[in-house]
Amino acid sequence: MVILFYSHFFLFSILANYDKILMVIKLKREIQASVRDIVDFVYAQGDILPLMTQKNNMRDGIIIHQDIQKKSSGEKEVFLKHDCEFEGYEIHLQGRIDILDKESNKYHIIEIKSTHTFEDLSENNQPAHFAQAKFYGYMLYHYFKISKEDEVIISVLYVNKYTYTEQYFTKTYRYEELENFFHNTLRAYINFYNIIDLYHEEKLSSIKELIFPYKDYRLGQAELIDKVSDVIEDKKKLFVCAPTGIGKSLGTIYPAIKSIRDKSNKIFYLSAKSMIKDVARSAVNLMREKSNLKLKTLVITAKEKICINDCLKCNPIDCPFARNFYGLVNDAILDIFQNEDDFYFDNVIDYAKKHRICPFEFQLMLSLFSDLIICDYNYVFDIRVYLRRFFDFDTSSFILLIDEAHNMYDRVCGMFTESINFTVLHEILEHVKDEADIKKAVNNVFIKLKQYQNHLLEANKKSLKFLDLDEVLLDDVETLLNKLEKYFEKLRDKEEEINETLLNRYFDLNNFLKISEYFSDDFMIWVTNDFELNYQITCLNPRELIKMRTDSVMATVFFSATLHPMEYYLTLLGGDKDSEELLLPSPFKQDNLQIYLNTSISTKYNNRDDTKFQIAYEIQNLIKNGGKYIVYFPSYQYLDMVYHVFWRINEVEVEIIKQSRDMTESDRTGFIEQFDESKKNIVGFAVLGGVFAEGIDLKGEKLNGVCIVGVGLPMFDDFRNELREYFDRVYHKGYQYAYMYPGFNKVLQAVGRVIRDENDRGIALLIDERYASYEYLKLFPKHWSHYQKLLGN
Repeated sequence: MVILFYSHFFLFSILANYDKILMVIKLKREIQASVRDIVDFVYAQGDILPLMTQKNNMRDGIIIHQDIQKKSSGEKEVFLKHDCEFEGYEIHLQGRIDILDKESNKYHIIEIKSTHTFEDLSENNQPAHFAQAKFYGYMLYHYFKISKEDEVIISVLYVNKYTYTEQYFTKTYRYEELENFFHNTLRAYINFYNIIDLYHEEKLSSIKELIFPYKDYRLGQAELIDKVSDVIEDKKKLFVCAPTGIGKSLGTIYPAIKSIRDKSNKIFYLSAKSMIKDVARSAVNLMREKSNLKLKTLVITAKEKICINDCLKCNPIDCPFARNFYGLVNDAILDIFQNEDDFYFDNVIDYAKKHRICPFEFQLMLSLFSDLIICDYNYVFDIRVYLRRFFDFDTSSFILLIDEAHNMYDRVCGMFTESINFTVLHEILEHVKDEADIKKAVNNVFIKLKQYQNHLLEANKKSLKFLDLDEVLLDDVETLLNKLEKYFEKLRDKEEEINETLLNRYFDLNNFLKISEYFSDDFMIWVTNDFELNYQITCLNPRELIKMRTDSVMATVFFSATLHPMEYYLTLLGGDKDSEELLLPSPFKQDNLQIYLNTSISTKYNNRDDTKFQIAYEIQNLIKNGGKYIVYFPSYQYLDMVYHVFWRINEVEVEIIKQSRDMTESDRTGFIEQFDESKKNIVGFAVLGGVFAEGIDLKGEKLNGVCIVGVGLPMFDDFRNELREYFDRVYHKGYQYAYMYPGFNKVLQAVGRVIRDENDRGIALLIDERYASYEYLKLFPKHWSHYQKLLGN
């Protein structure tokens, strides 16, 4: 079986020309595509291959092409184009012939393909290869104005990637044969895109008729909609701080959809939380229901969550859904496209099972035919997993809607931070058996890391900062990667499986090198020696990395209930002088949330043992009238300290639960389910900034109040102090950017759990002496201006 080193990308190139392929203009439909776009779409087949195999096949194919072309006397990389009208379309095709030779007054087209075996090579088994060559044959007649009475010789040359032996499949064609083949193939291609064209016409028509799905806007929602519309029209960035209850998802998605003008427009709605993705999906479904909106939407689910195989192994040996994926996926796409508009988890799974294909790769293919894609931040910003089928091409017609944008700083910093350590190297050695070259390469990296370890020991420090990359270490890592790749090729030749742990370590090292290419003054090298030596390329400020992406799209809207203070987020998320800002007031009555400050208690680390009883009594006083409350602490240690005291002194009849470090998904669900509509009294102890401090929606009597212990400051440690030094040097606000602002955002998020709709009533108690200072009081949002200090403060 031939290895198709490009077939798994057969729809990627369609997206590269997506704004051209399906353009519906006033008088004619127009298709601009490459030959491979057409033939891969109609004839592609092949398995989903592991990423390493894909990479090697691509590289081997390029090397073989170059080698064969050097030896040939024919003309190389011959450009062809062909314009015609067919089936109501104006067609513009182009491509490049690998080798064009002239033999006995006949043109000879040679297409080169790499393979690992000569078995089963025929036009029936590899139709895309032969179709591509025949397309070139037909186009040759027109481009070079060859007489239609002449014949053309067409060859597909297969080259064994291991032995470099060659096998030709050659046939002579008359013009009529090639013309019939060309028209039949084009017709199959157009039949599918006719369906898509008709859909897009219906979509654009439905968008013109789209109206807001509710009779009235919420307070601030109309202003949000107008602002988002203006920013998209003006092709700018918008930063929105909109408190809970305004309807941010609908308020951003609705104007974004209304802004769609043609088929190239795509909306990416980004969020890290499944619940918020569901809210976004529901907003579109509401518009479908109320206005008969026609819009294809896709919710991308992580591979490990959507996999339907017995084990998470993405190769045709271990997964039946990876076998001939590219031969089956077209029928699956057509099926779901004609029957569904909402491509979400259940639908994707159902159609994937029906057509026996991988649901994860299926949804990625569906993204090409979706207008609104709801996904995690990493599909846009992470260099490891971003959607290359979109973001490696022209993105000027895309709109980014970034929800919960206050999380972006930490998330993108994490995407561009990678380390190398002794554990990674030991795991490689464990799985390479007697490979001397790899062991030598690993040892070179070991020696380099050992030098850093000795340096730390001599300095009697556990961590050190460096402002420059170690080029010797990078060279050693690259050498190790090259040795591993050769080892993987050897295993593949023997048809032996690559160990999954070893493959993961390869990708870790590869990512380490990739991130090193982005190194700038906004990075540092952070070397630590706690349990082992760890050399880490660390992103301190992702501003330029975020800006690199957002500058290339039509418009970006960052929004959150806690994008406050705005200057901080504008600075770190790539805002510029043309960026717009919008601060909206809370839509709820101010008195619905009673805010109390206890500024007589210190929660600083050195005072915690002295004040733990005071805090326990304050909690008891808060819950004395019954109800359901969550108390948030800056750390698990502090939580446990007060929890044990509260157990001893509490005199209120109440159920007490607490968050623990090792909670499973089921444990977390059980914790939240305790906060129900029953009359029981409950107090939950949780960590500020943790899973129960944001993203949970406890309306009505499910939650009556919260208590925030402390001001949410991150832990003071060497790393955070280096971050403070960086922000001091760059923005002259080191303490604020490294500690104060990110800490207070956690407080805002936790307090935001109390009032979820206009009928909610509740209490927020903030305990810390620092809440008496002007620095903190000026951070309070406007709808907190009615706060009260407890007597005695």
